[in-house]
Amino acid sequence: MVAFSACATRGTEIWHVQPPVVRATSTGLSPGPSSRKRRSDPNHSRTAVGVVERSLHERGIRFGTDGTPGSLYRFMQENFAVIPAAEARPGDVLFFDLGDGCGGHTGLVDLVDSDGRIIFREWRDGSARRSYVHPGQPRIRRDDTRILNTFLRIKRPDDPPTARYFAGEMLCSVVHPQQ
Repeated sequence: MVAFSACATRGTEIWHVQPPVVRATSTGLSPGPSSRKRRSDPNHSRTAVGVVERSLHERGIRFGTDGTPGSLYRFMQENFAVIPAAEARPGDVLFFDLGDGCGGHTGLVDLVDSDGRIIFREWRDGSARRSYVHPGQPRIRRDDTRILNTFLRIKRPDDPPTARYFAGEMLCSVVHPQQ
């Protein structure tokens, strides 16, 4: 069980997150040594990939990866439909480019507002978070009443002028996993 509270939410939300079960399937992917180790690692479900993998496994999607966001990104790109962000819906998987290419971070769509803002679950900096990304307004942090884009990285004094910080600036792929 994970409890969290953040500035983007009111109150505390509780998620029941169990460690994922990883199996080889007909996809041709097989769990390597790190996957076997991860099966017994109770902390794997406390990672961005672990939260997403658990959700996929609960929906009957079985696969083996090495537990990294990049590995999950490659699997999802090869096996499921990549959709425009405007078509995202609950259960879809979001991938973000944190500066090293698409797939450096991941989230799970919970809800899509009528104006296109996506509310998603993620695990970052050791805690579960409810975050926001607005693909139609990627460089705007908030409007008068709500957050449009969550910060996915902090500003540092030595950042280049082209550095990106908001989820909308870093969103690089939306995948619709269906069985």
